[in-house]
Amino acid sequence: MNTGMLPGHMEPQKGEEEMLLQHLGRLRSDAVGAFAVHVHLSDLRPGNRQPRFLGIAKRSFDEFISGHDSILFTMYNADLVLMCRNVPIEDVDPVIEKVKALFSEDPLVQGETGSYEDRFTTWHDLSQPDDFRALSAKIKEQEAAATIKFEKDLDEYKVQLSATDQGTPLAPANLAAIDQTMRSTQIADIIRNQPVYHVIPGKKGAIVFREHFIAMGELKKRVAPNVNLFGSPWLFQYLTETLDRRMLAVMSRRDLGKTTDSISLNLNINTIMSRDFQQFHESLGEHTSQVVIEIQIIDIFSDLSAYHHAHDFLRERGYKVLVDGLSPIAINFFDPSILQADFLKISWGPEFVGEEKEDKIADMRRIVSRAGKHGVILSRVDSEDAVKWGATLGIARFQGYFIDKLVAAVSAKSGAL
Repeated sequence: MNTGMLPGHMEPQKGEEEMLLQHLGRLRSDAVGAFAVHVHLSDLRPGNRQPRFLGIAKRSFDEFISGHDSILFTMYNADLVLMCRNVPIEDVDPVIEKVKALFSEDPLVQGETGSYEDRFTTWHDLSQPDDFRALSAKIKEQEAAATIKFEKDLDEYKVQLSATDQGTPLAPANLAAIDQTMRSTQIADIIRNQPVYHVIPGKKGAIVFREHFIAMGELKKRVAPNVNLFGSPWLFQYLTETLDRRMLAVMSRRDLGKTTDSISLNLNINTIMSRDFQQFHESLGEHTSQVVIEIQIIDIFSDLSAYHHAHDFLRERGYKVLVDGLSPIAINFFDPSILQADFLKISWGPEFVGEEKEDKIADMRRIVSRAGKHGVILSRVDSEDAVKWGATLGIARFQGYFIDKLVAAVSAKSGAL
């Protein structure tokens, strides 16, 4: 379910500096074979320190940690510290390079590479007293700074929470009650849609399809006016499957046979394989080719095999598949063509302005070329900068409020002639 809005202010969470210092304390008397890799994510450009990118970086270590005597600690400033014992250096290098690839266009990564002296990482041989003291001192320094920053961030969060009147946090204690209310709440009148346009300079944009979504602000007023639904993305994710079912129930009552327009729905993978989707499918009859199913990249990464199963299920029944939530940085991390989707939707962000290096543009152009000119959509287009950025890559399909206004202005001008 695409909520049509960003989550609210996130409550700050403490880092793991204290836990790391305790771990170092236990190592002090026997650090033979132990070493640490300090990954300096805090030195990345602000646009590259977005939570979703940092989350991907952290998850990159999961497989490595499960197979080695190692622990990963997350600092409050977003740095990562990988602690290893009796682990071959050549086993660590690939995972570090994998994380580097995610941020390959950042100046922090583009310096001199090398296992020990590059700017992206600092390696510490903890069996050497000088290295042990250096890491301990650095983490103590970061712990002190983190304590001050955490208190400041927490105060700001409380002010923001009060100013926006978001209410009490969504929590396990109120989750079930809200979910039950959602199941019986009228939503048909708060379903909105936003077109994806194929834009040709100087001409009126042609609608490719209309993405349908629930107006979350209106839904919040109906089901939980005094609860901050978006403060915990993980708990809110649980509610999105209920929203998926409600959306499918409403859309199954709409006759696509009366229009040639295509629609899109943003659904969880679990929903696609559910009985609710089967009922929706049966209601469509022969019109499945008019429906695009959008799947979030985070949902795909959480279970790639489930995605491939859902993808084949949809394609065999005539639906088109769209991968949503991509970013230029995420595309550096993997080749989206392996997902074999009909459409790729890249989310625009103002942090991309000023980063149009020729090699990066060339890489993105290759992605667009591989997907086909009509297979890539730039979404969240809220400014002329976004359109220009997309145009440099050869993108011709756009979605967002700026494009809505632009197409409306061109249509009005055409009608006046």
